[in-house]
Amino acid sequence: MGQFHAIRTRLRPGMEQAYQEAHDTVWPSLIEAQREAGIAGWWIFRSGLDLFHVSQCDDFDRALAVLAAHPVDQLWQAEMALYTESELGRAAPAAERLQLIYHR
Repeated sequence: MGQFHAIRTRLRPGMEQAYQEAHDTVWPSLIEAQREAGIAGWWIFRSGLDLFHVSQCDDFDRALAVLAAHPVDQLWQAEMALYTESELGRAAPAAERLQLIYHR
């Protein structure tokens, strides 16, 4: 079944609708790339400009490394960078891993 992992990203002000529309039509090739990387599921929740991503996979670090090398994910991340704020000095969208506090 896999473990759950969570990260937080942040939208640029005014990009809420465009980000939603991009995710209304996620590329099937991206979903396939995520599955090939070992990701069983990916959920995104929004509160204001904050985005909370939850993924389900056995090895999150490995899955991210596999995706980072995949051309489809590289294109997707470049598009998502238009909508999200970036950390200072990083080209990729800002991502903060969230610490699991409780699981039952």
